[in-house]
Amino acid sequence: MKKVYSISILYFDLGVGTDYFYHGQNYFVGVHTGDLLRINARDRDVVVPRLPAEIFPEYILIRVNEFDKVASTPLDEWIEYLKDGTIRPDTTVPGLREAREKLKYDSMSRGERYAYDEHLTNVVIQEDAIENAKWEGLVEGRAEGLEMGRAEGLEMGRAEGGKQTQLEIAHNLKKLSLPLETIIQVTGLSVEEIESLK
Repeated sequence: MKKVYSISILYFDLGVGTDYFYHGQNYFVGVHTGDLLRINARDRDVVVPRLPAEIFPEYILIRVNEFDKVASTPLDEWIEYLKDGTIRPDTTVPGLREAREKLKYDSMSRGERYAYDEHLTNVVIQEDAIENAKWEGLVEGRAEGLEMGRAEGLEMGRAEGGKQTQLEIAHNLKKLSLPLETIIQVTGLSVEEIESLK
């Protein structure tokens, strides 16, 4: 039989107690204050099932509305987030940085989300184009290398593949409407080479 843990995040009052974090099986003790949470008679049958004590599940009750202190532990930071939706900019708590990024995305307008998703798609396409150009340059270089001699062919293939890669990168950056100076810095191509790209 597996042990069951039940974590309840409560945004309503349940019983009478002064702590915001309770742990127990068939009774609940405040983790910070040590006080006993007294369950109302009408709630008792819902919260505490009548099972043999040795197989009672362990319950954790987080009373979010009762949290009124400065978050000083990772658990406190999570409860603070659950209460008012704020995440500290310097947080190191596992999962909260990811939650912040998800909140940023979710708070974007439909247009902003679409533009962001398009940007991510373009980045993937650009990375794919770079990898394909490298692979094609390598394949062509090897094919020519068989005819011209291994050393010369490899050198030409690398040079041609590198040049092709730079042209692909410049083409993709140009499609993203980046300034000409930036494309020159990234690729090392000349103004004429970049302007000749369609």
